[in-house]
Amino acid sequence: MDQLLLELRKLPRPQPILLGVVVGFLALLLYAYREVIQWYWLPRWGDEQGYYSYAYLVPPLALVMIWMRRERLLQLQARPSWWGIPVYFVAMGIHLLGHWGYSSWVSSMAFPLFLIAGSLLLWGPQITRVLLYPLLFLYLMMPMPSVVFDEITNPIKVWSTEVAIAMLKPFYNILQTSQVTFVMPSGYELHVGVECSGFKVTIALLTFILFFFTIVDMPLWKKLILPIALFPIAIISNGLRIALIGIVGHHYGPEAAKIAHEGYPLNLPLFGEVTIPTTGALEILIPFVSLFLLARWLGWKR
Repeated sequence: MDQLLLELRKLPRPQPILLGVVVGFLALLLYAYREVIQWYWLPRWGDEQGYYSYAYLVPPLALVMIWMRRERLLQLQARPSWWGIPVYFVAMGIHLLGHWGYSSWVSSMAFPLFLIAGSLLLWGPQITRVLLYPLLFLYLMMPMPSVVFDEITNPIKVWSTEVAIAMLKPFYNILQTSQVTFVMPSGYELHVGVECSGFKVTIALLTFILFFFTIVDMPLWKKLILPIALFPIAIISNGLRIALIGIVGHHYGPEAAKIAHEGYPLNLPLFGEVTIPTTGALEILIPFVSLFLLARWLGWKR
C-alpha cells in the first residue's frame, strides 16, 4: 500500500480542464451505451450458468495494464491529432448500424473505437499507441452473438467428444451414436452439451493469457505460442473430463455422473450450500499448469 501511494505521488497533478473533458467524454460514452450495458452486457456477465462471468475482470485488468505503462506514458508529450475524427465517425457508424439493426453485439464492437478516437483527439498517436493494447483488450468483455458462439462451440464439442472416446476405447466397448453422444457398456449414455464444451474456461484462460502478455519478458513469437497452445490443451483436458464422467456413470450410475459433472453440493455452517468442484477442477487445473510450465520452458523467469 505504501509503495502504491509512493507511485501515485510521482504522477503529475491532473489539469482540471483536461480531467473534466476526459470525465465528460466517458460519461457521455457510457450514457450512449446505457441500453447495451443494461440489456446485453450485464445480464450475460451476471449469468451464473453463462460464459462471460470473467468479463467483470476485463475493465480492471485493462486499467492495470495502463498503470503498468505509466512510466512510458510520462515520457511522452501529448500531441492531439485530428486522426481521431475519422476513427470517431467509423465508431459512430458501427454503433448506429447496431442500433438500427437491433444488434447489441455490433454496437459493442464500436465501444473501444470510441475510446481510441478520444485518445487520439486528446493525446495524439504516440500516447494512443501505448494505450492501444489495453483498449483493444476490452473486446474480450463483449458477449458474442449466438450464431458466432454456436460456430465456435460446436466444433469444440465434437473434438472433445472424440478425445474422450479415444481415451475410453482401449478399456471399454464404446457405442458412438452421434458426433457428441456415446453409450458406455453399462448403458449409461453421455451427451456432450454446450456447457460441456469447455468454452467457458477456454475464453477465461485466453483473457488471462492476453493479460499475462503484459507482465512476461519474452519475445513476441514466444508469447504467441501460449494462446495457440491453449486450444489443444483445453480440448484434451475437456476430453479427459468427459471420459471421467463417462467412467463414473458406467460404474456408479447417472446420479454419481451428475456429481462428477456439476460438483458435490455441501452445506457449511457459515457459507450455506456450496458446490465442491469435482472433474470441473481438472478443466481449469490442467490448462493452467500446462501453460505455466510451457511459459517457463519458453524462458519466462519472473
